[in-house]
Amino acid sequence: MFAISRCFRLSRCLPAFRRGLSESSQSGPRTLVAIDFDRTIVEQDSYLAVSQLLPTRQRKEMQNLIPKCGWLNFISRVLQLLHSEHKVNFATVAMRVRSLRAVPGMLRVVRRLARIPEVELCIVSDANSFFIDEWLQAYDIECLFAGGVFTNPACVQASGAVLVLPYQEQGDCELCPFNLCKGSVLEELTCSGRYERVIYVGDSCNDLCAMKRLREKDVACIRRGYELHGKIAAHGQELACSVLTWRDGHELVELLMPKIVA
Repeated sequence: MFAISRCFRLSRCLPAFRRGLSESSQSGPRTLVAIDFDRTIVEQDSYLAVSQLLPTRQRKEMQNLIPKCGWLNFISRVLQLLHSEHKVNFATVAMRVRSLRAVPGMLRVVRRLARIPEVELCIVSDANSFFIDEWLQAYDIECLFAGGVFTNPACVQASGAVLVLPYQEQGDCELCPFNLCKGSVLEELTCSGRYERVIYVGDSCNDLCAMKRLREKDVACIRRGYELHGKIAAHGQELACSVLTWRDGHELVELLMPKIVA
Protein backbone atom coordinates (compact mmCIF):
# COMPACT_ATOMS: atom_id res chain seq x y z
CA MET A 1 0.00 0.00 0.00
CA PHE A 2 2.88 2.39 0.79
CA ALA A 3 6.20 2.75 -0.95
CA ILE A 4 8.66 2.58 1.91
CA SER A 5 12.31 3.54 1.59
CA ARG A 6 13.36 3.20 5.19
CA CYS A 7 11.57 0.97 7.69
CA PHE A 8 12.12 1.14 11.41
CA ARG A 9 12.03 -1.85 13.66
CA LEU A 10 8.53 -3.05 14.39
CA SER A 11 7.90 -3.28 18.11
CA ARG A 12 6.56 -6.84 17.96
CA CYS A 13 9.57 -8.19 16.04
CA LEU A 14 12.43 -6.45 17.81
CA PRO A 15 11.87 -7.74 21.37
CA ALA A 16 11.92 -11.38 20.27
CA PHE A 17 15.21 -10.84 18.43
CA ARG A 18 16.84 -9.07 21.36
CA ARG A 19 15.63 -11.61 23.89
CA GLY A 20 17.21 -14.31 21.80
CA LEU A 21 20.57 -12.60 22.05
CA SER A 22 20.28 -12.30 25.82
CA GLU A 23 19.13 -15.86 26.40
CA SER A 24 22.18 -17.24 24.68
CA SER A 25 24.51 -15.58 27.19
CA GLN A 26 22.53 -15.40 30.46
CA SER A 27 20.50 -17.79 32.55
CA GLY A 28 18.94 -17.81 36.00
CA PRO A 29 16.64 -15.28 37.70
CA ARG A 30 16.45 -11.94 35.91
CA THR A 31 15.02 -8.50 36.64
CA LEU A 32 13.30 -6.51 33.92
CA VAL A 33 13.46 -2.72 34.16
CA ALA A 34 10.73 -1.32 31.89
CA ILE A 35 10.97 2.41 31.25
CA ASP A 36 8.61 4.91 29.67
CA PHE A 37 10.17 7.33 27.13
CA ASP A 38 8.52 10.77 27.14
CA ARG A 39 9.18 12.76 30.33
CA THR A 40 10.88 9.71 31.81
CA ILE A 41 13.94 9.17 29.62
CA VAL A 42 13.66 12.45 27.72
CA GLU A 43 12.60 15.62 29.52
CA GLN A 44 10.08 16.83 26.94
CA ASP A 45 7.15 15.08 25.31
CA SER A 46 8.53 14.07 21.91
CA TYR A 47 5.22 14.60 20.09
CA LEU A 48 4.89 18.16 21.39
CA ALA A 49 8.54 18.82 20.58
CA VAL A 50 8.09 17.77 16.96
CA SER A 51 4.89 19.82 16.70
CA GLN A 52 7.02 22.90 17.44
CA LEU A 53 8.28 22.63 13.86
CA LEU A 54 4.85 23.91 12.82
CA PRO A 55 4.00 27.63 12.79
CA THR A 56 2.71 28.74 16.21
CA ARG A 57 -0.92 29.21 15.24
CA GLN A 58 -1.15 25.89 13.42
CA ARG A 59 0.58 24.10 16.29
CA LYS A 60 -1.93 25.41 18.81
CA GLU A 61 -4.82 24.37 16.58
CA MET A 62 -3.38 20.85 16.39
CA GLN A 63 -2.86 20.64 20.15
CA ASN A 64 -6.50 21.52 20.73
CA LEU A 65 -7.39 18.27 18.95
CA ILE A 66 -5.53 16.03 21.43
CA PRO A 67 -8.38 15.57 23.97
CA LYS A 68 -10.79 14.58 21.20
CA CYS A 69 -8.58 12.65 18.78
CA GLY A 70 -5.76 11.30 20.96
CA TRP A 71 -1.98 11.51 20.75
CA LEU A 72 -1.47 9.09 17.85
CA ASN A 73 -3.88 10.94 15.58
CA PHE A 74 -2.30 14.21 16.72
CA ILE A 75 1.24 13.26 15.72
CA SER A 76 0.02 11.64 12.50
CA ARG A 77 -1.65 14.90 11.50
CA VAL A 78 1.38 16.95 12.58
CA LEU A 79 3.74 14.83 10.48
CA GLN A 80 1.40 15.02 7.52
CA LEU A 81 1.21 18.83 7.73
CA LEU A 82 4.95 19.17 8.17
CA HIS A 83 5.59 17.20 5.00
CA SER A 84 2.76 18.33 2.74
CA GLU A 85 2.50 22.02 3.66
CA HIS A 86 5.93 22.91 5.01
CA LYS A 87 8.20 20.51 3.08
CA VAL A 88 9.73 19.14 6.28
CA ASN A 89 11.04 15.61 5.71
CA PHE A 90 12.13 12.83 8.06
CA ALA A 91 15.68 14.16 8.40
CA THR A 92 14.50 17.42 9.96
CA VAL A 93 12.10 15.55 12.24
CA ALA A 94 14.95 13.25 13.26
CA MET A 95 17.18 16.23 14.10
CA ARG A 96 14.44 17.69 16.30
CA VAL A 97 14.03 14.42 18.19
CA ARG A 98 17.78 13.96 18.59
CA SER A 99 17.99 17.42 20.18
CA LEU A 100 15.72 16.45 23.08
CA ARG A 101 17.48 16.61 26.43
CA ALA A 102 17.61 13.55 28.63
CA VAL A 103 16.07 13.72 32.08
CA PRO A 104 19.04 14.67 34.30
CA GLY A 105 20.87 11.53 35.35
CA MET A 106 18.77 9.17 33.23
CA LEU A 107 21.62 8.23 30.91
CA ARG A 108 23.57 7.25 34.02
CA VAL A 109 20.64 5.09 35.15
CA VAL A 110 20.41 3.26 31.84
CA ARG A 111 24.14 2.68 31.45
CA ARG A 112 24.60 1.54 35.03
CA LEU A 113 21.67 -0.87 35.00
CA ALA A 114 22.75 -2.30 31.64
CA ARG A 115 26.08 -3.33 33.17
CA ILE A 116 24.35 -5.63 35.69
CA PRO A 117 24.23 -9.15 34.19
CA GLU A 118 20.94 -10.07 35.87
CA VAL A 119 19.13 -6.96 34.61
CA GLU A 120 17.42 -6.49 31.26
CA LEU A 121 16.09 -3.12 30.06
CA CYS A 122 13.14 -2.39 27.82
CA ILE A 123 11.10 0.64 26.76
CA VAL A 124 7.29 0.74 26.84
CA SER A 125 6.09 3.94 25.23
CA ASP A 126 3.22 5.55 23.36
CA ALA A 127 5.76 7.45 21.26
CA ASN A 128 6.94 5.60 18.13
CA SER A 129 9.88 3.59 16.87
CA PHE A 130 11.20 6.38 14.61
CA PHE A 131 11.47 8.93 17.42
CA ILE A 132 12.83 6.45 19.97
CA ASP A 133 15.35 4.86 17.62
CA GLU A 134 16.68 8.24 16.50
CA TRP A 135 17.15 9.42 20.08
CA LEU A 136 18.78 6.20 21.31
CA GLN A 137 21.13 6.20 18.33
CA ALA A 138 22.11 9.80 19.04
CA TYR A 139 23.45 8.66 22.42
CA ASP A 140 24.67 5.28 21.17
CA ILE A 141 22.57 3.39 23.71
CA GLU A 142 20.10 1.47 21.53
CA CYS A 143 21.96 -1.80 22.22
CA LEU A 144 21.38 -1.43 25.97
CA PHE A 145 17.66 -2.18 25.71
CA ALA A 146 18.00 -5.94 25.32
CA GLY A 147 14.40 -6.49 26.42
CA GLY A 148 13.07 -4.61 23.41
CA VAL A 149 11.16 -1.45 22.53
CA PHE A 150 7.38 -1.77 22.75
CA THR A 151 5.89 1.21 20.93
CA ASN A 152 3.96 2.31 17.87
CA PRO A 153 5.86 1.22 14.74
CA ALA A 154 6.89 3.92 12.28
CA CYS A 155 8.51 4.10 8.88
CA VAL A 156 9.73 6.66 6.39
CA GLN A 157 7.92 6.60 3.05
CA ALA A 158 9.63 7.09 -0.27
CA SER A 159 8.34 10.67 -0.27
CA GLY A 160 10.30 11.42 2.90
CA ALA A 161 7.23 11.61 5.14
CA VAL A 162 7.16 9.77 8.46
CA LEU A 163 4.26 7.35 8.88
CA VAL A 164 3.24 6.22 12.38
CA LEU A 165 1.00 3.19 12.87
CA PRO A 166 -0.75 1.86 16.00
CA TYR A 167 0.98 -0.82 18.04
CA GLN A 168 -2.40 -2.52 18.50
CA GLU A 169 -6.10 -1.75 18.44
CA GLN A 170 -7.75 -2.24 21.81
CA GLY A 171 -10.97 -1.10 23.44
CA ASP A 172 -10.89 -2.88 26.78
CA CYS A 173 -8.58 -0.58 28.76
CA GLU A 174 -9.91 2.85 29.73
CA LEU A 175 -6.59 4.01 31.18
CA CYS A 176 -4.74 3.64 27.87
CA PRO A 177 -5.35 4.91 24.33
CA PHE A 178 -6.82 2.68 21.65
CA ASN A 179 -3.43 2.10 20.04
CA LEU A 180 -1.41 0.81 23.02
CA CYS A 181 -2.34 -0.74 26.35
CA LYS A 182 0.81 -0.69 28.45
CA GLY A 183 -0.79 -3.06 30.91
CA SER A 184 -1.18 -5.77 28.28
CA VAL A 185 2.51 -5.41 27.38
CA LEU A 186 3.56 -5.78 31.02
CA GLU A 187 1.21 -8.70 31.56
CA GLU A 188 2.72 -10.53 28.61
CA LEU A 189 6.21 -9.91 29.94
CA THR A 190 5.45 -10.94 33.52
CA CYS A 191 3.56 -14.06 32.43
CA SER A 192 6.40 -15.17 30.17
CA GLY A 193 8.22 -16.65 33.16
CA ARG A 194 11.41 -15.01 31.99
CA TYR A 195 11.65 -12.40 34.75
CA GLU A 196 11.68 -13.03 38.48
CA ARG A 197 10.94 -9.37 39.13
CA VAL A 198 9.83 -6.31 37.16
CA ILE A 199 10.64 -2.68 37.89
CA TYR A 200 8.53 -0.15 35.97
CA VAL A 201 9.50 3.51 35.63
CA GLY A 202 7.02 6.12 34.39
CA ASP A 203 5.25 9.43 34.87
CA SER A 204 1.78 9.31 33.27
CA CYS A 205 -1.62 7.81 33.92
CA ASN A 206 -1.24 5.26 31.13
CA ASP A 207 1.78 4.01 33.09
CA LEU A 208 -0.63 3.30 35.96
CA CYS A 209 -2.21 0.58 33.82
CA ALA A 210 1.14 -1.16 33.57
CA MET A 211 1.88 -0.67 37.27
CA LYS A 212 -1.43 -2.29 38.20
CA ARG A 213 -0.17 -5.51 36.58
CA LEU A 214 2.91 -5.61 38.81
CA ARG A 215 3.16 -8.16 41.62
CA GLU A 216 4.07 -7.79 45.28
CA LYS A 217 7.76 -8.41 44.59
CA ASP A 218 7.83 -5.83 41.77
CA VAL A 219 8.50 -2.09 42.03
CA ALA A 220 6.75 0.93 40.51
CA CYS A 221 8.87 4.07 40.18
CA ILE A 222 6.74 7.21 39.76
CA ARG A 223 8.25 10.55 38.81
CA ARG A 224 7.38 13.30 41.27
CA GLY A 225 5.74 16.46 39.99
CA TYR A 226 4.15 14.82 36.97
CA GLU A 227 0.68 13.55 36.07
CA LEU A 228 0.67 10.17 37.78
CA HIS A 229 2.29 11.38 40.99
CA GLY A 230 -0.54 13.83 41.49
CA LYS A 231 -3.13 11.07 41.20
CA ILE A 232 -1.43 8.12 42.86
CA ALA A 233 -2.97 8.89 46.27
CA ALA A 234 -6.36 7.95 44.82
CA HIS A 235 -5.01 4.78 43.17
CA GLY A 236 -2.29 3.59 45.53
CA GLN A 237 -4.44 0.83 46.99
CA GLU A 238 -4.86 -0.64 43.51
CA LEU A 239 -1.15 -1.47 43.36
CA ALA A 240 0.18 -4.73 44.77
CA CYS A 241 3.81 -3.72 44.23
CA SER A 242 6.00 -1.42 46.27
CA VAL A 243 6.23 2.20 45.13
CA LEU A 244 9.18 4.59 44.85
CA THR A 245 9.01 8.23 43.83
CA TRP A 246 11.87 10.01 42.12
CA ARG A 247 12.72 13.48 40.86
CA ASP A 248 15.54 12.78 38.39
CA GLY A 249 17.86 9.99 37.31
CA HIS A 250 20.44 10.78 39.97
CA GLU A 251 17.88 10.10 42.69
CA LEU A 252 16.38 7.14 40.84
CA VAL A 253 19.63 5.23 40.54
CA GLU A 254 20.35 5.66 44.26
CA LEU A 255 16.89 4.32 45.11
CA LEU A 256 17.04 1.39 42.69
CA MET A 257 20.53 0.01 43.24
CA PRO A 258 19.88 -1.36 46.78
CA LYS A 259 16.77 -3.14 45.52
CA ILE A 260 18.55 -4.68 42.53
CA VAL A 261 21.76 -5.81 44.23
CA ALA A 262 20.05 -6.94 47.44
